[in-house]
Amino acid sequence: MSQAPVQCARVLRLGLNTQGRDFVVGDIHGAFDSLIQGMRKACFDPKVDRLISVGDLIDRGPGSYRAAKFLAQPYVYAVRGNHEDMLMQLYAQGEPPEQVLQWAGRQNGFGWWLETSAEVRREILDAVRTLPLVIEVTTPRGIVGMVHAEVPQGMDWPSFIERIEAGCAETEEIALWGRSRLKEGDESGVFGVGRVFVGHTPQWSGLRRLGNVYAIDTGGVFAESKLAEVPGARLSFANISMQTTDLTALLESTEQLVDVRDGPTGEKSFGFYVR
Repeated sequence: MSQAPVQCARVLRLGLNTQGRDFVVGDIHGAFDSLIQGMRKACFDPKVDRLISVGDLIDRGPGSYRAAKFLAQPYVYAVRGNHEDMLMQLYAQGEPPEQVLQWAGRQNGFGWWLETSAEVRREILDAVRTLPLVIEVTTPRGIVGMVHAEVPQGMDWPSFIERIEAGCAETEEIALWGRSRLKEGDESGVFGVGRVFVGHTPQWSGLRRLGNVYAIDTGGVFAESKLAEVPGARLSFANISMQTTDLTALLESTEQLVDVRDGPTGEKSFGFYVR
C-alpha cells in the first residue's frame, strides 16, 4: 500500500507508491470528461494508482464546477494553480460585492462561477484553499516535483522548497505565474530533483522537455469544449516514472482529445538532464 502523505502548509510530500502507478495530468480547466477518458485509456486503478494535477482545475471550461468533487477523491492530489489562486484572492476578505463578482465573471474564463450554486461555490473554495504550492513524489527512480508554472531559473530544488516553505512571495509568484524557462527554451533544468512537471504555459505541439523539466499543459480544455480552433490541443496524462524516450515521443495523431503516456519505468535512476 502507498505510504500516507506528509502534509505541510505549502509542500505536500507523497511517499513511495509500492502497489500502483503515479500519473500526472496537465491543466484541466474544467475538462473533466477528457480526464475521465484518459483514466479509462490508462486503465487507471483508483485502489492503487494516484493522480496528481499541476493545477488550474477551474475556469474556461463549463465543467469547472466539478473541481471539488474531483479533489475529494482519495487518489487525487493537486498543486495550486494561478486560477485557483485568483479565486482565493477574490474571496480573501470574505464574500465580494455582487458588482465585483460580475466583473470577475468576465475575466479569465470565470463566467461559470456566476452560474454555480452557493453550496458548490463553498465546496470549491474549501477545496482549493487546502492545495499546496508544490508536491514532491518519491519514486523508485528518484524524486519527482510538481509545481504549476515553474521553478525560478538558476535555483536548485532544495532552495526552491526552502523558499516556498518560508513563504517567500517572489518565489511563490514565479511558482504560480512564471513562464521564463519555456519562453526562452531554457534547457538548464533544475538541480537536486529527478524530474519536474509543470503546467500553465500551453504546448500546442505536445508534451515538452527542457532539461529535466516537463511541460504537460497541452490545452485540453480547448479540445474538449471547442473554445477556439487550436490544432493539436489535447489533455496530457502521463506516468511520472516512465522512460524519457516514451514520455516525449511524438504523437502519431494530433486529433485525439487525450494523450495518455504509460509504459515501462525501468529500475535505473532518472537520467541526468541538468546543465
